[in-house]
Amino acid sequence: MDKRPKLHFTPPKNWMNDPNGLCFYKGEYHLFYQHNPENCYWGNMTWGHAKSKDLFSWEHLDYALIPDKGFADEDGCFSGSAFIENDELYLAYTGIVMTEKKINEHGNPVTATDDSMISTQLFAKSKNGIHFEKLETEIVAPENSCKAHFRDPKVWKKDGVYYMVVGAKESGKGKILLYKSEDLKDWEVLSEIKKDDFGFMWECPDMFSLDGKDVLIFSPQGIGQNGQEHISGYFVGELDYGTGSYSFDKFNLLDYGFEYYAPQTFLDEKGRRVLIGWLVNHAPLPGENWSGMMTLPRELKVIGERLYSYPVEEILSYRKELIQVGSVTEKSIEILDGAFDMEFKVNLDKDFNLTIFKNKVEGLELSWDEKTSVLTLDRTGVINGFKPLETFGVKRELEISNRGVVDFRVIGDKSVVEIYVNGGEFVMSSVINRDKTQNNIFFKGEFEDIKLWKI
Repeated sequence: MDKRPKLHFTPPKNWMNDPNGLCFYKGEYHLFYQHNPENCYWGNMTWGHAKSKDLFSWEHLDYALIPDKGFADEDGCFSGSAFIENDELYLAYTGIVMTEKKINEHGNPVTATDDSMISTQLFAKSKNGIHFEKLETEIVAPENSCKAHFRDPKVWKKDGVYYMVVGAKESGKGKILLYKSEDLKDWEVLSEIKKDDFGFMWECPDMFSLDGKDVLIFSPQGIGQNGQEHISGYFVGELDYGTGSYSFDKFNLLDYGFEYYAPQTFLDEKGRRVLIGWLVNHAPLPGENWSGMMTLPRELKVIGERLYSYPVEEILSYRKELIQVGSVTEKSIEILDGAFDMEFKVNLDKDFNLTIFKNKVEGLELSWDEKTSVLTLDRTGVINGFKPLETFGVKRELEISNRGVVDFRVIGDKSVVEIYVNGGEFVMSSVINRDKTQNNIFFKGEFEDIKLWKI
């Protein structure tokens, strides 16, 4: 059974991780990503590349960046971002040089020790968005920061000045360095953003203004639970561009499910702030020759002090046949090809259970306990012996205060499910390994206005 999703981006083959360089350039969306040309496991990092008119139908292109012998990226082109200047597309990325190497169990060269590499921020540019020329500018880690763990630059421009955030590490603690530049060549550290006892490295930072707030998205390592040690979330705050001081509120997760990591955003031609994250696969799903997928593109909005995320409207054109179910207390619907988009409302004053991709016995269980106010996602029944899906655990619990009738949206895409609660206030994603008998959706509770579209 083919497990490749229809709407979630996947590489043509082999390993894929972080989305890089997301942008809209010359009438098309561009998605770059970390890719291993050799096999289905992490290593040999290059920048894969694809473009699209609608964020869902992608054309795969040649590599945008590959390591060059004797250059500061000779052992890998790590993550980064894109920006447009004078009608040229620029890439900012981290190049690495391994000072000591070894070959791991998958045949890929890796650092001999955690710190045996040098990380440098580098740039490349292109006149057509396809072929890139590497530039001479190199940014090395400041004296008080770890030279090995200094990566993932995100660049933006405000009032004629360029700014850049870079993930960093100091004395075993994560932080973000905020840089500024007048000319894209000389960069100075404007400030450091830190939080006590909050992980040993802050990866993939992304700062942007939205709905009158300055949002900082990043991926702190070492603070997660339930098997997923490295997580992704955000602060909503205010950035003083003069001093670089950033005041922020509490940290919130971007996705309360499994596998979610290393998200990146961009501002598109419609003025939307669009986010794409990576859903980790530790190994290819059974029978597949690729590993890793991206989330659906999600439009972001700040409401109160929370970041809401919801699938971009372009996905609506992929809805085909509508199955109008209405209101039920107990019902089963058959979905044979594993791809659907479903909306419904449910009364949270009472318990409910939704089993997605159910056979006669089990499936992906979404359940609500009215007494504890906990929404539970349990994928025990859709692992089917594929042990890598147990790495990040099999159960997530989300405590929410919502009551009464609340809207839900569930998008199933063969080997992945995304669940949106209350217009995107909460999202829960899960990679799954369903078998060919798991073709039903089972409702039990007070469900209203159920609409289901085949994709």
